[in-house]
Amino acid sequence: MALAKECKDCGGSAIPHQITYFNLLIDELVRPVIAPGPLLRFLNRISFSVERLVTPSIFSFLVAIGLAKKVTEPDEHTMLLALMIWNEAKARGIDMWEFRLFNLPRNLFVATYPNGKRISFEGIPEPRHGVHRAWWMDNKALLKQHFSKLGLPIASGGSTFTEAGARAIYRKLVPPVIIKPYAGSASRHTVLHIDNETELIRAFKVATQVAPFAVIEEELVGPVYRATVVNGTLSATLRRDPPHVIADGEHTIEELVAEANKNPQRGGPYFSKIILDTDAEEELTWQGYTKDSIPEAGTRVLLNQKVNWSLGGTTADVSDEVHPDNVILFEEVARVLKAPIVGIDFIIGDMATSWKEQDRCGVLECNSMPFFDNHHLPFEGTPRNVAGDIWDMVTESR
Repeated sequence: MALAKECKDCGGSAIPHQITYFNLLIDELVRPVIAPGPLLRFLNRISFSVERLVTPSIFSFLVAIGLAKKVTEPDEHTMLLALMIWNEAKARGIDMWEFRLFNLPRNLFVATYPNGKRISFEGIPEPRHGVHRAWWMDNKALLKQHFSKLGLPIASGGSTFTEAGARAIYRKLVPPVIIKPYAGSASRHTVLHIDNETELIRAFKVATQVAPFAVIEEELVGPVYRATVVNGTLSATLRRDPPHVIADGEHTIEELVAEANKNPQRGGPYFSKIILDTDAEEELTWQGYTKDSIPEAGTRVLLNQKVNWSLGGTTADVSDEVHPDNVILFEEVARVLKAPIVGIDFIIGDMATSWKEQDRCGVLECNSMPFFDNHHLPFEGTPRNVAGDIWDMVTESR
């Protein structure tokens, strides 16, 4: 298996560029052929039902003949997301084990209910109606097209595979703009604060290292929030903060960073220390600061635009602060997508105020397999049991 080289544009978890590019290119080429029509949707439902019934037996057979391993308890190789699912399964009397072919983690699981019924799943258990979700929901460019037609809030912009196309889109927008690969996550190969065509082309080349198309859109204003909707109801909302400090009017930014890094939560295993590197200095320059600046008390100073935990980003639960209009919006997005589980990345200045009253706010992307472990382990605020909501939904739909 090809290993990803270290890459600052990938953030804390690098991906293999060429393999990722090739996979997305193949997806784009075959998409017009396999875009689900009524027949394919029917076949998908049949396939899903058969898979849930047959796969556990296949897994058990491969374990019995020694080609695979049955892992009955979480270990050091278990993903954090799977650990949340596993813990909630135990709490409900559901016996769960992980299938590892040739002893390699594949994020594949079998769950057995107290009545003996078994299901298999990859990553997150889904109800039967999960097969109805919009096939385009994980594609940022197509999502933008569909949401624009429906009047759902998104950033203005478009997608292209050429530098000329990038320039044409840019000239129709109000800077600053952002460029990102048309598919992917974790802010990989995403460049912000673009306000000239020289930087535009550099950012376009960064984005197209891992995807054949790039999305160019106006940069929205405010923090990035993750709203997770389960079974049509907003389960939890988290503010995803990039590395930052809050000025006190007395200390330099470098001193504030040193103090913030004393927080024991930043010692791992989930959150990391803030690093004053070249990227941090560039972000400070964008805001008019250096590491020796003493900003006005109460100023929120960013050290990076990426919200990854590994880069010093943090999270804060804001589930109790979401304005009713915003709750309605998130649940409408899930309804449009026909998604039993969806993680909605949304930028807005103030989550406690209606999105209808704020400029340059909107949906960034939607994820059918969201990393909801963030809700269980917020840096600040109340943990939310999204894994429990998922099991409740799956159990009800059996």
